[in-house]
Parts: sequence; structure tokens; C-alpha cells
Amino acid sequence: MNIYEKLAAITAELNVVAKNLKVGEGRNTYKAVGEADVLAAVKPLEAKYKVYSYPCSRQIVDNDVITSKKVYNGQESEVSEFYMRVETTYRFVNLEDPKDYCDITTYGDGLDSGDKAPGKAMTYGDKYALLKAYKIITGDDPDQTASEETKINRSFKHVEYKCENCGAPIEDYFDGKDTIPAAALAKRSKEKLGRVLCIKCGKAAK
Repeated sequence: MNIYEKLAAITAELNVVAKNLKVGEGRNTYKAVGEADVLAAVKPLEAKYKVYSYPCSRQIVDNDVITSKKVYNGQESEVSEFYMRVETTYRFVNLEDPKDYCDITTYGDGLDSGDKAPGKAMTYGDKYALLKAYKIITGDDPDQTASEETKINRSFKHVEYKCENCGAPIEDYFDGKDTIPAAALAKRSKEKLGRVLCIKCGKAAK
């Protein structure tokens, strides 16, 4: 079997994936399909048909700081969160013939007030790569759900952060696991050290 025949065979055997992930709190709580649920359904069949799938490349295509205004108990508050969109090339390899593979491109968005936006974006992209490649039924249809109305302000401007000690530009940093946006590094440094510092100066200041 070539890689496309194997993907088709796996698709034919996959059932509906249950929504076991609880998202949000209070009235905004809803059930979703988690990455763990998708992997639990896919991994045994990929092992059976000798297919290995993995993200072979990633690229940050957009990142920004988004400010939104929300109203709770009559009080309006402003929240700033880091936004990142990651483009992922997900590869499916035929283990019986490693030169036989196919790639699909997927996108994931991450939004977080701390430094978890990159991880969220990558997890979202990986999950949907598997969902779409294997045509997994989840019962979700984005077109059937209206988005909650929220006032959002996005500048669409590239903000350059510079180290207050050496003057070097602060750039996105890959820590071996996740890519941390420059904005998140600047915010973290300001909160912990009282100044916006680059990685090198930040380590020296500790």
C-alpha cells in the first residue's frame, strides 16, 4: 500500500472522536475535542498501518498584542493578550517506504496573556492537521456557532522591543521547545527585573 492508500484505510476505520475537553468557565463553558483524544484515536491505527506523522516544519506568520474590552457585572475591563499564528507542515510517512510521504499545511492560532501563545498555536495546528487528514468526525461545525461579541483593538503595527541595557533588539526566542514572542519576553523581563532586557542581559542581571 502506498501512503495515500494507508491514509484512506485509516480514515475508513476511525470513528467519531468524543469531546472530552472542558473549555472556559461558567456560562462560557463548552466541550471540545482535545489533542489527546485525537492522538488516542489515531496512534493505534497509524501503528497498525505503519504510518508515522509529525510536524516537519513550522513558521510564525503573524504575531501581535491584542487588547480586548469585556464587561462583567457592569464593569468594563481591558485585557491585553499575546496572539500568534503558526503555519505548520505536517508530514505523513509510509514506514515501509520512507521516501513515500505526503505533506499538508495547517494553521493554528494561540492567544494567551502569558507565554503560552506559541504552544497553543502549535497544538491547535497539529490537532487539526490530523482531524482533516483523516476526516475525523467531531460533530463541530464552526459555521453553526456565532462568535461572542467582544470589542477588540488590534494595532496591526510591528512593535520593536529593545534592551534597555545594551540597546540590542529583542527578538522571538526559541527555548528548545516553544518560540516565545519578543513581546512576551519584554513583558516578562519588565515584571521580573523592572526593565526590558534581552536574554543575555537578563541572565546577567539575575
